[in-house]
Amino acid sequence: MELKDDVMTRVADERELPSLLDLWTTVFDADASVFTCEYYSFPPEHRKTFVAEVDGELVSSVQLFGIPMRDEQNKAMMVGGIANVSTLPEFRGRGLAQNLLKASIAEMHSQGYGWSFLFTGRHSFYEQLGWRIMHRSYLEGVIVGADLPEKSTRVQIQAVPDLARLRALNEASFETPLSRIRGDLDWEFRIPVRIAQKAVFMSESAYAIVREDAVNAVLEEWGMPTPSIEAFEDLLVAATRWAESQKLQRLVVSAPILAEARQALESLFPTVRNVEESEAMVRPISSSWPMSRLISLFRLPDARFFRADNF
Repeated sequence: MELKDDVMTRVADERELPSLLDLWTTVFDADASVFTCEYYSFPPEHRKTFVAEVDGELVSSVQLFGIPMRDEQNKAMMVGGIANVSTLPEFRGRGLAQNLLKASIAEMHSQGYGWSFLFTGRHSFYEQLGWRIMHRSYLEGVIVGADLPEKSTRVQIQAVPDLARLRALNEASFETPLSRIRGDLDWEFRIPVRIAQKAVFMSESAYAIVREDAVNAVLEEWGMPTPSIEAFEDLLVAATRWAESQKLQRLVVSAPILAEARQALESLFPTVRNVEESEAMVRPISSSWPMSRLISLFRLPDARFFRADNF
């Protein structure tokens, strides 16, 4: 516990979740259920919320989640995800969040995490503490004028997704570098809430998760136990037909940009281009994970590090 002037910083207790939800829903434009499902998707030993309080009121927070992901050899490693960095407007400018981030860095060192990541548009704030921008390229196809085949696709949109089948397809598809290892708590708490806001497409051998973003349909994640250009094209056709029904203009396909992904898009869309994403930031924690190794990992052609964890 640290006391500085009238500010006390500490680790929040699980019983304080209602107060944390009040803080997060005040600072962020999101429903409390989003934060609740995220919180309970992690076992207690892999979640920690650092808070600052003034006169007994929680005014600032930083959440640290321990996330199992795969390294270059597809072996499990623990990384630290930073979330809900928040301070009430009247308490900003006092270094509260920065001190809580320093506490999270110390905790990651003590837990032996390899590295840390977060998503933000405030790069300079986090660069002061060692995080660096990690650029990723995605593919974007213009829907207007798309040359969709007349044949019906085997892929169907699921109004009520079959979670058991989705999990089986996911776990058979994602043993690639930087893919997240999703556990029982993910499928019980976080994923049902996440996919409720998105379009889920499935066939017997593949799936795709698509979200609507302004005028874009963003194909965030896809999977198939046996990679196939034909199966991927089926996913694209189903997603594009849905996007057209929603009056969307572009289909953005998240990384990785594999050769078959580009080939499939170029066969369907009149215009295909790369788009750059720069909201992801990473920070080495362990000495065995220097920035050079992180950069190399992110540049692997099959590395599946997605925006905001997808679903």
